[in-house]
Amino acid sequence: MKWTRNERKVLGYLIENAKITDSEIAEKLHITPQAVGKIRKKLETSGVIKGYHAVVDLEKTGINVIAIGMFKFNIDAFGESENIRESIDTDITKRIQNPLIINFYRLPEGDITHIVVYGFKTINELDSYFHTLQAKRGHISELKNLYILSVKSMKKSSPNDLLVKLLKED
Repeated sequence: MKWTRNERKVLGYLIENAKITDSEIAEKLHITPQAVGKIRKKLETSGVIKGYHAVVDLEKTGINVIAIGMFKFNIDAFGESENIRESIDTDITKRIQNPLIINFYRLPEGDITHIVVYGFKTINELDSYFHTLQAKRGHISELKNLYILSVKSMKKSSPNDLLVKLLKED
């Protein structure tokens, strides 16, 4: 998508600080707050900005364990339906509503079809979750690998630097 200089700048400021006001951005760009408001609204209605959120320290909220699960979905578990891919996508859409799931990725091919990033309070919570998951869904998806990490090992968890870099390149 092609953006004007001001659209790129407004988006950049919002990426760096979602709480920044239109007046603060206007002052930096030497334009009116109304112009910033129009740009913000355009970015929102076009779907470029999907929402605003707080950046939260997971450890301070009680999330201490991150797990990265690598799965292979068993297509045969979905029957002989003509729309197997649709059945799998429907199942996945339902499953990713799980609040323990932080990120979910589908891979195009290979022995691993999906990568899921989870957050847990304790290792015991993780252990219980995966035992239950395998008991209930082992016939649908095979857990190929599970990497367990401390939240303290997470050093970066945001695409913001990349987005700002891309905006500056245009």
